[in-house]
Amino acid sequence: MELGAEPERALSLRDIATRQKISLEYLEQLMPALKKAELIRARRGAQGGYQLAKDADSITVFDVMTALEGTFDPMQCLANGVPKPSEEVPIDGCGASGSCAVQEVWRQVKNVVEAVLKKITLAQLIERQQRRYGGPLRTYSEHEIMKLVVLN
Repeated sequence: MELGAEPERALSLRDIATRQKISLEYLEQLMPALKKAELIRARRGAQGGYQLAKDADSITVFDVMTALEGTFDPMQCLANGVPKPSEEVPIDGCGASGSCAVQEVWRQVKNVVEAVLKKITLAQLIERQQRRYGGPLRTYSEHEIMKLVVLN
């Protein structure tokens, strides 16, 4: 969301880490997957950093999630697809796969969750954050959370 909120600027990972109070090392682990999915790009030089590779309104939450986590499979039996009756079940699959009512429920869950994540763009998420919470997403350190708890 940081990159989408300031699309004209290239932001350094250090800036993002400071704003979000998350480790620089963690961000460094995320960037290659986002670059590989062509969601972000790196800009070199004095004004260098990272920027979105596409408009925020063309990047969905699903795009980001699958770039970082891979496919959304709420149960292992969905990860390898459902075998046809003539196919052998993979070793890491379930012997009941393809003939299981519970698997059908998990497939429906998967489809509904994916549909929601595909409908929400990064631009919509940024706008929602601004409208509902009055500013950019900011995480808090434990010390800041304690201050908020004490003040309330």
